[in-house]
Amino acid sequence: MWSFVIDVVFVALLVATIVFVFRLERRLVSLRGTRDQLAAVIGDLNSAAARAEAGIKGLKTAVETAGAALEDRVKRARSLNDELGALVQSGQRVVQKLEFARPVTRAASVFADEPRREASRAAKIR
Repeated sequence: MWSFVIDVVFVALLVATIVFVFRLERRLVSLRGTRDQLAAVIGDLNSAAARAEAGIKGLKTAVETAGAALEDRVKRARSLNDELGALVQSGQRVVQKLEFARPVTRAASVFADEPRREASRAAKIR
């Protein structure tokens, strides 16, 4: 009788072990599938990171090229600005020399002719 009870308990434990093994096997299959999906996601992430890194390198190159071109343009603009400033100063000196060289009587006659010019302009407009 005791052997029968021990056999029944042993069978019950074996059935419980079989049920546990089936459940464990399903979980392991699910885990393997998830692992494969995770490996695919990691591979996609790595390729996206490599593309982003290549894009960043391309952007750095473009920025360096644009920066060099901009620096050249700024240098040229500064040079032209300095040259233009020198030309303006030279022009101002020439104007001053011409003003001093011009006779005073000519300046007085120009101002004296101004009312006549205004009157002739007004007559033409009417």
